[in-house]
Amino acid sequence: MADNIPKYRQIAKDLRTRIDSGELAPGTQLPTEKELADLWDVSPNTIKKALNELRMDGRVETVPQTGSFVTEADQPFVITLNHTELDDERAPGPRYGSGEGRAFEIEARRQRHEAQFSKPEVQVEDAEDFHMKAFGIPPVPEGQLKPQIVRRSQRRLVDGKPNSLQHSYYRLELAIEAQLLLNSADIVEGTVAYLQSCGHVQAGYEDVFNARPPTAEERKFFRLSKDSLAVMEHIRTAYDQNGEPIRLTITAYKPGATLIRFIAGEVPDEVWQKGSS
Repeated sequence: MADNIPKYRQIAKDLRTRIDSGELAPGTQLPTEKELADLWDVSPNTIKKALNELRMDGRVETVPQTGSFVTEADQPFVITLNHTELDDERAPGPRYGSGEGRAFEIEARRQRHEAQFSKPEVQVEDAEDFHMKAFGIPPVPEGQLKPQIVRRSQRRLVDGKPNSLQHSYYRLELAIEAQLLLNSADIVEGTVAYLQSCGHVQAGYEDVFNARPPTAEERKFFRLSKDSLAVMEHIRTAYDQNGEPIRLTITAYKPGATLIRFIAGEVPDEVWQKGSS
């Protein structure tokens, strides 16, 4: 099996294991590329490719004319999904849920981080089967046109580092009614508040989680190697006051960048404060 894996990936995997186990501690300088090439009996180019894999993972950084060093592990950003206590009078209420829009931004600030968002990318697309299932759209007979949905996508960073890719989907009929959904600009008050102003109060939502291999887009944005862990996928279907599904949001998180938690019942204050420093 190992013979089928390129040598540079075998080397990267070995070094990654030694870093994750603590054998190679943060700040440790790796041997030179020539020394690693001699150790593994490979060409310097193979070592360059192996180190590039580790740089993409964020485990190694290279200082020109100095060498490559093991990086400090980032502290994951903590998201509490089921309730929002953000010590901010303008903070969204429990119906919003953290991990989205302004709640995500306020949560980051509470934890002394800075959240950044790309300009929304807006597309009108044919609905796929998973869209139709989420929105309760009956199957379309063969030969008939599929209903269309609106997709709003954003890249999200925390402290300048890639954190998540978020895609929110809406039925085209709703977007025609709430036309800011068709505009490739931030909705200042947040999508949930905007939809409420249009008569669609988000009364609740269902969350589903999944782990899956990263897509090509995710590997590029998150700078993941081919041996990287699966991304964490958060699927949220939001319902209005009439029980109608009004939004499907799918968020993919970079492995190791985010912890998602759920708090139930009465807990000590220090539990809420976890993730705040």
